[in-house]
This record gives sequence, C-alpha cells and structure tokens, in this order.
Amino acid sequence: MKQTKIVATIGPVSGSKDILEKMIKAGMNVARLNFSHGTHKSHQEIIKNIRQVSKKLDEPIAIIQDLQGPRIRIGDLKENLEVKKNEKVFLVPEDDFKKDENKLKKIPVSYGDFARNLKKNNFILIADGMIQLKVLEKKENGVECEVLNKGIISSQAGINFPGVATQISVITDKDKKDLQFGISQGVDFVALSFVGEAKDILETKNLIHKYYSEFSQKSIGQSSKKDQRISFPLIIAKIETQEAIKNFDKILETADGIMIARGDLGVEISQEKVPLIQKEIIGKCLQKAKPVIVATQMLNSMIRFPRPTRAEVSDVANAVVDHTDAVMLSGETAFGQYPLKSVEIMAKIIKETEISPYDNLADKNFLDSEISIPNALSKSAYYLAKNIKAKAILAATLSGFTARMIARHRFEEKLIVMTNHPEVYRQMSLIWGVRSYIMPECGTLDELISRAVNFVQDKKIVNSGDKIVIVTGQPVSVQENMNLIKVQKI
Repeated sequence: MKQTKIVATIGPVSGSKDILEKMIKAGMNVARLNFSHGTHKSHQEIIKNIRQVSKKLDEPIAIIQDLQGPRIRIGDLKENLEVKKNEKVFLVPEDDFKKDENKLKKIPVSYGDFARNLKKNNFILIADGMIQLKVLEKKENGVECEVLNKGIISSQAGINFPGVATQISVITDKDKKDLQFGISQGVDFVALSFVGEAKDILETKNLIHKYYSEFSQKSIGQSSKKDQRISFPLIIAKIETQEAIKNFDKILETADGIMIARGDLGVEISQEKVPLIQKEIIGKCLQKAKPVIVATQMLNSMIRFPRPTRAEVSDVANAVVDHTDAVMLSGETAFGQYPLKSVEIMAKIIKETEISPYDNLADKNFLDSEISIPNALSKSAYYLAKNIKAKAILAATLSGFTARMIARHRFEEKLIVMTNHPEVYRQMSLIWGVRSYIMPECGTLDELISRAVNFVQDKKIVNSGDKIVIVTGQPVSVQENMNLIKVQKI
C-alpha cells in the first residue's frame, strides 16, 4: 500500500459512480471539486456519488471544496486579440471598456480597481505568463502598457500582477455562496485561493463557523439526523503569490493544511525558485504536523496523451522524496482523456519511489524546535515502534491531532488511526501513511484499548505475535490530549 496520498480533481469525465469507483480502487484518496467551474447542482450530484461509492467500498474519501477566489481575468472580448512585441495596449476596467475612446488597442479587465497599486515598470502577466506587459503610465481611466512578447489574448484569461498587492478581498461574494453550499453538503476541507496573510484564514474560519451555525439551526426540527460534527471543514491555504511566501510562517500557524499551487506561484515568482520553495514548505509543514499537497501540472500531458513525460514522472517522484502528504491531479482527472490511467500511473510512481532508499526520511532534529508533551510523545512513539520492530502504530484520536503528530515522522510500517467521528475519519485520508477506521465511542481507557486491539485482530491488520504501539490520551474523549503510549503484543 502506498503511503503518499492522491488528490484527484473531479469533473465532467470523472464524476460518475463507475469512474469514481475505479479511481478509488486505483489509489485516489481525496476528491477535489473546483468551484471555478460547474454549478451547485452538478457539484451536489458529484458529492452524492462520492459518498455512495466511498460507503460501498468502505474507503474514507475526503472532499476538498476549492473556492475560486478573487481571480482577476480578461473581460469579454468580441474575438481573440492578437498583440505584437513592442506594441502599446491600454488596460481598462471592464465596465469602462465600451465607452473608453482611447485610440490604443484596449483590453478589458474584470476587476475595476486593478490599477490602484500599479506603478511604472511593474509587470502584468496574462494567461499564466504567456503574454507579458510592462506598465508605462497610469491614466485616469486605465493603464498604458508595452507588450513584451507577441501572443493571443482571449476572454477570461487569468491576469497576474507579480509583487503588487491588489487589495481585493480573498473571499468574494461568489465564494461566500459557494461556501454556504459546501457547508450544507458536508465538505471536509475548504481550499482558499490567493491567500496573502493569516487574517485571510481567520476570516474564512469565522465564516465557516457562522454558516455552520446557521445550517445547524435550520436542520433542527427538520430532520432527526442532526449533524454532530466535532470538526468543522479544515482550511487548506493555497500558496500561489509572493505575498503568501513572505507571510508563510504565520499562514502555516493559522491554516489547517497547505497546498503548493505551483501554477500561479510559478507566474508570481521566478520559476527556478519554485522547486526550492516546494521543499522548504514541505519541511515546515512536517515540523508543524500539518498536511501539505503538491499541486499543478504533475501529469499535465496526460490530459491529452496516455503516457506522461519523463519530466512529469520525475516531478511526482521528487515530491514523494520530499515527503509531501499528497500529490494532486487537476485537469488530468477533471476533463482529460485518461482520468483513470492518470491515477493508476501516479500510484505506480508513488509505490516505486516509496520502496526505494531515496524515500527514507533521515533522522533530523527539525522536530525539536518546540518543547511540548505531544512533540515528545510522538517522537517517543516513533522511535519505540522502530526499535522494537512494531508492525503498526495504533492511534486513537478524537480530532486527528494525535495522528498528524505521529504521521509527520513518516513511520514506514502501518499507521492505524481509530476515531468515532465520521468527518475526522474522512479528513485522515489526506494524511501521509494513515489508514483510518471508525470505532464506537469508549468511556474508559481500558475499553478503548481493548476495542482497538480486537479491531486490528478481527480485520487481520496485524498477526498473532506482532507488537504494536498504542498512542492515545487519558481521560478519553478529550481533544488534543495525547499523553499515553503502550506496547501491546497481539
């Protein structure tokens, strides 16, 4: 079984029960729904299918709701616009596009206040940087720019302003409506686009709590199935701007997980820096015991072809060697021609890399920076299991905290996580190496250990005579109360 998880974006070619079942069997652990596309009705149908297939296969599949965020785009053009090197163009707010009488070639921009912080010699990148502009002069009704390379500009192409704070809210009105919908559907994670600083995460958490409270109140009296979630949808901060890199440490403290969104990140910063930043971010996430996803263009050529390039194979393998929690497929599984094959090949790359000596995480002191009982206990459990050649570490957890603390050590044997909360059971499917299971609520520590040991025996997860290390907290049913280690011989 592979340890690194696979996040697959679900779209028109992969939303059916039949394809979802095959993708899960092939190695998909987490389903991502991109709310830049689709309708609430189409997403609702996909969520329903995911839950039904997950239940049928008895496999926990978490759902990530990826919010569109404040994406600034080219406005509506009557036809594609060709621009030439050294040509001068004029960017204007979309609302002023038709009435503007400037004689330069005009380009509408969806966000009306895009020019507020622009200065002379700033760069503007269109369509993932395929077309580059240089600001020459700000005017009352727009910005005059010089085209640095020829290309074709089409409606809705994305625009980036590297190093320029646009001061646009990270959560748009569309995002708020989508978030309310996601809460009503019980999504497990919310991926927040274009995060700039920690307060963006805090504002989103407040909205989640507000919408969840409103949804719970509506549910009372309407259904006997009152939601008793212990964990709200967890927030994954997408790192894709210079500002996010600058403020990363504070963002990491506040977010529940990280996605390295290398598409926009590679436009916002120098491309050659992206691989090094990827390694740095993964290392910091390991230290803080927070899940990290490496995303964008991992097997991009498989959108059209049945085989990836050698460079793409190396990219996935290197992310595994970096010890990311998960690697992500985007267009490959959302609208590509080979969604199932993309998952199969990614799983093969992961497995082949994980059995190699290059995947071993060297013993480091990077976890020693924080002195705490959970820190010491997780490290002790890891070394104890390693030294006695335990076949598994079994963690009983209420919120998932204990599992994340242990998983960051990248224990190469089985890491079994027991919880009595369905949302935590699903959220654990994003964590490296974790196999999660539901168990009934226990009143005492002895009952918890007895039930857990009986479970792993009944499921034949371990064999008679095997040693396991049990990690939990006493008293039971207290969150983030990791304080006990026990060695058990089966």
